[in-house]
Formats: sequence, structure tokens, C-alpha cells
Amino acid sequence: MVTVLLILMPVGLIFLPTTVLLAVGMIPTVVAYVVDRDPDKTAPMTVGGLNFAGVFAFAVSLWQAGHTMAALSRILTDPFAWLVMYGAAGLGWTLYYGIPPAVAGWIILRAESKIAQRIEEQRELIDLWGTEVNGIVEDVKDA
Repeated sequence: MVTVLLILMPVGLIFLPTTVLLAVGMIPTVVAYVVDRDPDKTAPMTVGGLNFAGVFAFAVSLWQAGHTMAALSRILTDPFAWLVMYGAAGLGWTLYYGIPPAVAGWIILRAESKIAQRIEEQRELIDLWGTEVNGIVEDVKDA
């Protein structure tokens, strides 16, 4: 861990404008990591991927503008940049909370459809073979 920090600190200082942009733009991913109680940490993966895509677009703009602190300040004072970076993270949260219920609903609908199909098949068999095949045993009364 110390070795990683010893390598990343000088790199972060050399690429300071990009480092600042990533640090500020990726805050929603850090929040997702902190609030996610799942041991697999799926929220930061979902939010972080889209958040990084939003931040990366402005990192490219920063590099094209000369990679200076002045170019960084132009990006950070642009409300559209904040909207894109944090909006992408918001889309990640939407996917994180929206996809599981949608998939669960689809699975439930599919299962209910199969149940209805099996009940219809059972009715057809009862019509074809009689009520003896329905599996219900009636009490036999002594005559």
C-alpha cells in the first residue's frame, strides 16, 4: 500500500489538473462506495462506471485545452460539466435501483404465464381423460 502511494503521489502532482478533475468529478462514486453495504460493492461499480464516463469526457477536453489549471477552472465553472458528470452518476444510481425490480417483475410475469399455461394443459387433460387424472382422491363411501 505504501509503495502504491509513493508512486501515485508524484504522478498525481505531475498531472494535477486531471487529478483535481477526477477527485471532484468522482465524488458520487466515493459516496456510492461509502453507503453500499453489499460486500460485493455493486453500487460503486454501477455508479462509478457511468460517473467515470461523464468525467472522462471533460478530462479529454482538459487535455486538448493544454492541461493547465486555467483550463481546469473553465471546466469546473461550467454548469454543463457538473450536470454531465453528476448526471451520469445519477443515471448509474437509476440503473442500480431500477434494473433489479424490472428484472424481478419480468421473471414474475414469465412464471405466472407458465403457471397459467400448465393449468390450461391440466384442464385439457381432465377434459380428455376424465376427473380421475386430476390427482384428487375422493372419499369412498361404503354402500
